[in-house]
Amino acid sequence: MASKSLHYQGNHTFSKTEKGYVVYPKSLNIVWGNDKSYWKLPNYEKDDAELIQVNWLEVTGCIDNINIAKKISYEIGFTMSFMTDAFGWRDSPVYLMAKWGDNTQWRKVNLTTEINGKKMISKTITITKGKGNNTYKIYFGLYEVWNKKWKGGLKIHSVNLTEI
Repeated sequence: MASKSLHYQGNHTFSKTEKGYVVYPKSLNIVWGNDKSYWKLPNYEKDDAELIQVNWLEVTGCIDNINIAKKISYEIGFTMSFMTDAFGWRDSPVYLMAKWGDNTQWRKVNLTTEINGKKMISKTITITKGKGNNTYKIYFGLYEVWNKKWKGGLKIHSVNLTEI
């Protein structure tokens, strides 16, 4: 009998907003997301995803079927907050990634400067439409997979893609 994957596959839905798109945690792919000792997953579309503890943070998603002929850019930001019992972030910068066509961008973000319990939007990453295959899809991710330290107490509220 096949075992259930420990990695959560999101439903890959997104909503159009006045200036872009919003993606909620139920739509995101979360490594170790199906293991309740690591993550508390959302029950409903707009619920938060809550990181209990991991030493490999990888949260990814995409929006697709976008047909934009002109060269355009988006700012992509994860709306997140720390719970009061957050731990392990002091020496664990996270990386934002965005990919659109052949254009891939990475940005290092330090979350330890944020205030516990307050919603915050991480420093954003900007992506411009590239060339080549998959120009109808924008991929994005949040990663901390390099230092292997345990970290927890992070809530992910949404990912916002805003046209600039």
